Amino acid sequence: MDAACTSWHVTEPQPELRTAISRTLSISPLVSQVLINRGIDSPDKARSFLTARLSDLHSPFLMKGMDRAVDRIITALARQEHICVYGDYDVDGITATASLMLFLRRAGASVSFYIPGRMQEGYGLSIEALDRICAQRNARLLITVDCGVSDMDAIACANSRGIDVIVTDHHEMPEDPAPAYATINPKQPDCPFPFKGLAGVGVAFNLVMALRKTLRERGAWADGGEPNLREYLDLVALGTIADIVPMIDENRIFVRNGLEELCRGARPGIRALKSVCGNERDEVTVTTVAYRLAPRLNASGRISDAGLAVRLMLCETPGEALSLAREIEQENTRRRQIESRTLSDARKLIDPYRDDAALVLASRDWHPGVVGLCASRLAEEFCRPVIMIACDEGRGIGRGSVRSAEGFDVYAAVKHCAALLKTYGGHKGAAGLSVAIDDIEGFRARFNDFCGSAGTAGRTSPEIIMIDAEIGLQELSYGVVQDIEALAPFGPQNPEPVFCSPDLRYYSHMMVGNGHLKLKIKDAGRFYDAIGFNMASRYALGEASIRLAFVPQINLYNGQKSIQLKLRDIKCN
Repeated sequence: MDAACTSWHVTEPQPELRTAISRTLSISPLVSQVLINRGIDSPDKARSFLTARLSDLHSPFLMKGMDRAVDRIITALARQEHICVYGDYDVDGITATASLMLFLRRAGASVSFYIPGRMQEGYGLSIEALDRICAQRNARLLITVDCGVSDMDAIACANSRGIDVIVTDHHEMPEDPAPAYATINPKQPDCPFPFKGLAGVGVAFNLVMALRKTLRERGAWADGGEPNLREYLDLVALGTIADIVPMIDENRIFVRNGLEELCRGARPGIRALKSVCGNERDEVTVTTVAYRLAPRLNASGRISDAGLAVRLMLCETPGEALSLAREIEQENTRRRQIESRTLSDARKLIDPYRDDAALVLASRDWHPGVVGLCASRLAEEFCRPVIMIACDEGRGIGRGSVRSAEGFDVYAAVKHCAALLKTYGGHKGAAGLSVAIDDIEGFRARFNDFCGSAGTAGRTSPEIIMIDAEIGLQELSYGVVQDIEALAPFGPQNPEPVFCSPDLRYYSHMMVGNGHLKLKIKDAGRFYDAIGFNMASRYALGEASIRLAFVPQINLYNGQKSIQLKLRDIKCN
């Protein structure tokens, strides 16, 4: 983003509350202000946020439908009925499937899993998939994870065949919910569970917690062998980070503790996955998951068989895990090649729609497994909603993925066009749909009308950088920066804290690496390094004073520790 296209908004300080939190928790006033900026308005809430204790998780039995679901599963265990876990083909669905499979196995269940093929069956529970499940296994209970709330016809079909369906999902609820035996979704209108932002794996893990508690109370593990659910948190963290859900409340607790399990690498599949992406000995962070581990797990579901990734998470021997991880790495290489070609093709189609409120693009040459990734790239670049539709002319159907800039509800926009769609689902940040090829033009017009009325057309307003506080660089001691880093893991609704400086007059600048900007700053007699990744060509720095928007970090280089500023923006005076 060019400097001229940014605007800074410095958050108004709240000195009395800041002092109260700072004194009660013995943390710096600066960190207290950041917590207040995140909506944390009491010392007790701040303490809970900073500790992220598993004991602070809500009772899973607050979720509507949980008691009924638990009783039905325990009945299946007692009768030795076969249970099929039916998951989505993305990382959220893969990890949710693996978590539930691992627990049910430990509980003595007869259990298998089914992940639909993206190309052959598409998203959600379908009658075609149900036919295959009935032909291959005698399941009497089917549990969906990360899907199911909109699959009315398939669930009614399962009911007619004597199969009970428990839906666990986190997507927006339709007006007419599916006729499941039990539905567990915190977004149900009358669900008292206090946190609505869970990923699918988070909902599934709440079911696991409820099952373990009930089984324990009924004496299931009186002789030992009770599962340690902390060991499942590596999977929960993977799915939660990959699904880009709010990094607050239960999600933050899951991820904070789950990253420790990922670093420990006790699961053979996790160790093998870290090995093939060159991260075997490194610390695992949110960035590691988002840009290295999750894309590899996603690759199998995008272009081949997501069951491969589930088997990797379930396998128990290092040799088998490494073989599966190498196969997934090959799929990820293929995925990158397909994605690159698709993005190039999409750019060639944009010109006729460049002035539209939203970009609705379609092609018979696109692979449906990568259109979501490409739509995300274009939505960020063009600052408007983007839908990319992969058309199957043989079936006359297009399958699309919808993405947009933060703050725009893509699910509401898609729902507005429901009359023109065959299927749709999702949440505010992302949605999927299927549409008859003949209806794409009509859908494009209606979707653009909705987006235009919502004020997204040709969005040219400056990017707003939210500033947590204006500070002098001398306020950044190692202790303060460590306190700031304790606010991690960062993500939606808990972004990295960004601060801005007053005018800085004494500095030098140079280009380093592949287009990165490095500053050496002198302020109050001390020197500071600042690094702006991919910023070297964006600012004409001379002798004028500058102000910086930055994230403070502790940098360790050749055994030497220093405070470094990671630049977000520069204002030249």
